[in-house]
Amino acid sequence: MKQVPLRAFLAILYLAMAAPPAAAQQAQPSAPTASVRDFARFLALASPLCQRQAARSCVDVGWRFADRDRNGRISVAELEDIRLELRDWLRWPDNGIRIHEKRAVQLGLIVVETIGLNRLVESYDAGTDGQLSRKELLSDLTLDGRPLGEILGDSEAVDWNALRGRLGAMAPALGALTPNIDPPAE
Repeated sequence: MKQVPLRAFLAILYLAMAAPPAAAQQAQPSAPTASVRDFARFLALASPLCQRQAARSCVDVGWRFADRDRNGRISVAELEDIRLELRDWLRWPDNGIRIHEKRAVQLGLIVVETIGLNRLVESYDAGTDGQLSRKELLSDLTLDGRPLGEILGDSEAVDWNALRGRLGAMAPALGALTPNIDPPAE
């Protein structure tokens, strides 16, 4: 399986992540579950697209994956489903992810678990309806024709101060979560 660039992975799913409970960190059997296969298929589709095509294409494929009820908005319940799939995919021994990428994703999971999915969604939910629109989700990014990874590396295209505000006390983890990107200091 092709490796998923961490920046694209985090950009699509950073709201959906939360750390797996310690009791659930048992080894997965080598045969993947249906949800692990679905998650792996999503990554296989999204990875090359996010690496080479305009960011909107990457966001579109991520949105289709996340918006399970097809209502045009993403709920905490949908994000929780993705969190569980991500957790299971990470535990699957044949997922193909490199150890340093896995550690970075696990750090992202810890950050979001510390903040909490509900609180993180509330920090983006301008409409206060408990769900996220694309506009709300992308409010800290300025998308253009470049791939998402390039946009995330452009300090002018990311509102790092707004993102830090959403992360609160966990904001210092941004540097570790985005190792190839140097977010401007506060």
